[in-house]
Amino acid sequence: MKALLTVNVLFWLCASYAYADHNEEVERFIIAGQTATYDCPKSDITPALDRHLANQDLAKGQKDRLSLIKSHSLICVGQYHHAQDILDTLLNDNSIDKESALYAGAVYQVGFILDVQENPKRCEYYAEAQDLARDRYSDIYLSAQLGLITVCNQDTTDISVKLGKLYALLERFVEIGDVAAIAHIHNNIGLLYGSIGQNELAAEQYLKSYYMGLEVYTTSNQLATLISAVSANMASGDFVAAKQNIEIFRQANVEVNTPLTNAWLHYAESRYYFRLEEYENLRNSLLKLHFYLPKVSSTIIHRNAKLYAIALCIYDDDASCVNAFLTQQEQMSDSEHKRFLAKRDYLWVMSQAYFYTKNIEKAEKTFKLYAKLSNQQILDQQRSGRVLGVANLHGQITSLENELLEQESQKYRSIVMLTAAFILLLAGVYFFVVKRYIRRVSTDTLTGLLNERAVITLMRRLPQAQTSRTNALAVIEIGHIRRITAKYGHIAAERALQAASVSLRKVTREEDIIGRLGNDQFVVCLRNIDESLALESFERVQNALDDTQFISKAGQQESIESQLSVYLSTEGLSDIDDVLADMRGSFTNEDA
Repeated sequence: MKALLTVNVLFWLCASYAYADHNEEVERFIIAGQTATYDCPKSDITPALDRHLANQDLAKGQKDRLSLIKSHSLICVGQYHHAQDILDTLLNDNSIDKESALYAGAVYQVGFILDVQENPKRCEYYAEAQDLARDRYSDIYLSAQLGLITVCNQDTTDISVKLGKLYALLERFVEIGDVAAIAHIHNNIGLLYGSIGQNELAAEQYLKSYYMGLEVYTTSNQLATLISAVSANMASGDFVAAKQNIEIFRQANVEVNTPLTNAWLHYAESRYYFRLEEYENLRNSLLKLHFYLPKVSSTIIHRNAKLYAIALCIYDDDASCVNAFLTQQEQMSDSEHKRFLAKRDYLWVMSQAYFYTKNIEKAEKTFKLYAKLSNQQILDQQRSGRVLGVANLHGQITSLENELLEQESQKYRSIVMLTAAFILLLAGVYFFVVKRYIRRVSTDTLTGLLNERAVITLMRRLPQAQTSRTNALAVIEIGHIRRITAKYGHIAAERALQAASVSLRKVTREEDIIGRLGNDQFVVCLRNIDESLALESFERVQNALDDTQFISKAGQQESIESQLSVYLSTEGLSDIDDVLADMRGSFTNEDA
């Protein structure tokens, strides 16, 4: 057992002698069932735990310690209200020693529950738990300390200082070799990165925590950081990574399979499909999520599940459902409403609901709030890039306080770190500003494919094909877009184009170039490919489009009508503008 937990194990072994006159079977169970604050008790202890707690002859000290294990288990499966009741009983019991590990653990657990609920009072409990555990109960002290660093004093403490403290802690526990604590710290670094909008970095930290935690954590605690990684992936717009991590979660959950982890899985899927506006998949995920919702007391999951259901109501043209939702929202208190106005998904659904009910004034007002919040988050993310390079430097400065004897060598180290920090800052500015700007201006906002300028630029740079191979190009025209717009409106036309883009993604390879040309045309470019394989690929594209349907209006589907023109060249495509002009001119205009 590593150093961090050794102190706690020795404490509990010594404490067991104080209970020598207690039930020995129960005492052995308590010692075996106790886990560090950042892990979870094993799920298979629940029947025995409940049986011992029901024993009327149990000594009070043993019952109190069993109750703390019970509240810990309940927190790990998302039953926060039940856990809170147990903890309130313990904290209000004047016979419990306020200096004991039992009391300090109960205080920390209350802080954790309030943290999950985003209640500002969490910081009071974290501070108290840290003071109670200092120099005595190392796991409680570390967890409370991490809570204070990560979520408290956000308005008064510079983020670089917080990151510096976390990296200093990480360095110390890496030297100790405490894998469980290291995984716990990586998770908190991820939380802090997420709080400043650096979601790609947050996802990296969560995944480090997940894979390290597989060595030491049990039951649902193994999956907690993986679901955080999925959320960070979606917040950064990396839906490919989000889908991959959801599938990893699904496979890992086969063994864990608790109500909480199942709720996490279907909540993550629901959020994924909501963001991509894949409403039929969203419907299926919500049905599964609602089965587990009564067993989970997470206000965030309950709130967003309701929000995604309203998005379905709009999609289903369910006016009564949408109106009931708007009425309920307008009856909220000012404080509740103000809190919700800081949520992008909420503002998006509200603007769509107002637009659906033809309340254009409120729809426009709400959408402006959504756009303002989105832009502010982008600006905050760009500003926060400058703190990333100095965080490690601050960590070294923090370490100096405990290493005065190495002052001269640390001066040199500080200079090196300062230089590295400056380089990281420049790299961060490039990565988070320039790279994101290039991605944004290269993407078609409706379909998510490359836009015309970006796709033509890529094709123009293609080199000559290898011997016996070709660069193959297909231009696809959705020939009845104007007719769809005239008959059903522009939203139906957009659905048709989106449905076509989804089909193109499904039948093309990751290395293929696909993009949107103009209003109603797409292009697929297969690089350096065998000619027969290229023709077979384009045949699959045509068949897939022939089978593609879109929602023209509520409850009614129509098929896509498309034409395809093919061009093969063993040379590069430096003359792509002329090639495209000829190919586009070959289409018959069905809308004319």
